Amino acid sequence: MDFTKTKIELGKLIGEKKVIQKNDGTMDESLFNSYGTDRTKVYPPNYQVLVFPESTDDVANVVSYAYQNGIPIVPSGGRTGYAGGAVAKDEEIVISLSKMNQVLDFDPFLGTLQIQAGMITKNLHKEAEERGFYFPVDFAATGSSHIGGNIATNAGGVRVVRYGLIRDWVLGLTVVTGKGEVFRFNGEILKNNTGYDLKHLFIGSEGTLGIITEAVVKLTKPPKDIRVIFLAVPEYKNILEIFKETHNFDLPLLAFEFLTDYCLEKVKEHLGVPDPFQSPSKYYVLMEFEVNNETDEEKLYSILESITEKELISDGSIAQNSRQNETFWKYREGISESLSLAYTVHKNDISLPLRNMEAFLDEMSALLSSQYQGFAIALFGHIGDGNLHLNIVKPKELSDSDFFKQCKQVDPDMFQLIQKYKGSISAEHGIGLLKKDYLGFSRSQGELDTMRAIKAAFDPKGILNPGKVL
Repeated sequence: MDFTKTKIELGKLIGEKKVIQKNDGTMDESLFNSYGTDRTKVYPPNYQVLVFPESTDDVANVVSYAYQNGIPIVPSGGRTGYAGGAVAKDEEIVISLSKMNQVLDFDPFLGTLQIQAGMITKNLHKEAEERGFYFPVDFAATGSSHIGGNIATNAGGVRVVRYGLIRDWVLGLTVVTGKGEVFRFNGEILKNNTGYDLKHLFIGSEGTLGIITEAVVKLTKPPKDIRVIFLAVPEYKNILEIFKETHNFDLPLLAFEFLTDYCLEKVKEHLGVPDPFQSPSKYYVLMEFEVNNETDEEKLYSILESITEKELISDGSIAQNSRQNETFWKYREGISESLSLAYTVHKNDISLPLRNMEAFLDEMSALLSSQYQGFAIALFGHIGDGNLHLNIVKPKELSDSDFFKQCKQVDPDMFQLIQKYKGSISAEHGIGLLKKDYLGFSRSQGELDTMRAIKAAFDPKGILNPGKVL
């Protein structure tokens, strides 16, 4: 491919300053490469042309050009994924949505915001708050992830137990298909019973059906006040009993998270935070509740008293103010960054029915002990919605290639266990490059064939995020 020719022709379509070629003197090479990868370390980026569109028309022009010339494309957002979904390894054109970060419209009656897909998720939170509303989808990467990427992976995060997945908060989408066509799925109204709701195909499609350029998201009322309870739990089975206990109290549960002692140690090392309790514990649980009045405050202490009397915890504390809330959350939200920056990690993001969780973990622990001898295991997750993040940490003496090779050999055995217990091999991180070979553990052959047919309808030449998902 003549990359210089591609750069010149794309520059004529959308503006020269919006198109960069590798090593053309415009951008440092390491920064350039960063737009063609995510937080995985399996595949190095390998591409030559980077595009920064500023509008849906810009994206449509680039995709139309790519369609006419048979050039593959990788959409790039905040690159916070862990499945290789944003990796450009085969000389694709990379389309970064980072300059598409504006609020386009606000409807105070319906309670919606229309934004461009490159808006950082945390900025969306601020935009909602400034208008007296609340956007409830939240997770550790909100400071760098883009809302378009959140939608493309159907992100969940820490408050799914109360608010659901991002799918539940998307009213409308604007997307550019693999032929360069622009589809606008109406987000101005709540009721629209006019056939297939096609926007849902694009939510969770990881950029393989179309590039999301704009979104209309629903907003809600912010919680009046929030309280966090942090617990030291001696046994895993107690965690599920504690979750059951929360159902006995009429108090809105926003989040229910857990982590192991290994995870806590890594966060302490990375962030310099103190021990939460005087004595260490094998597991820790974070619960977040909405508190609206003094009666709710009393219920918090009733919950803590109840689980203490039932000997489900070895220690526990209720945050007394917002600062202490933030400190407790650091123990949980600092895990991914603490691991990713200091170690090479093989991540598995899985989900299971809660009633099957304990039996699965017993079998999984035996499997990991036999197959990953000497490897550290970092286990944490959104236990309230059955989502586990299972991280295998590479020993220092092992090379990256040998480490990932060993992990790949063991993954099918783990996925068979997940299939046995009616779970999913990917809860919220998506399939990307890393899990596509194992999709059959969660999808039937008929489903896979239908997904390929849908892909062909929207992207007939297969140029959008090739090699991902299917």
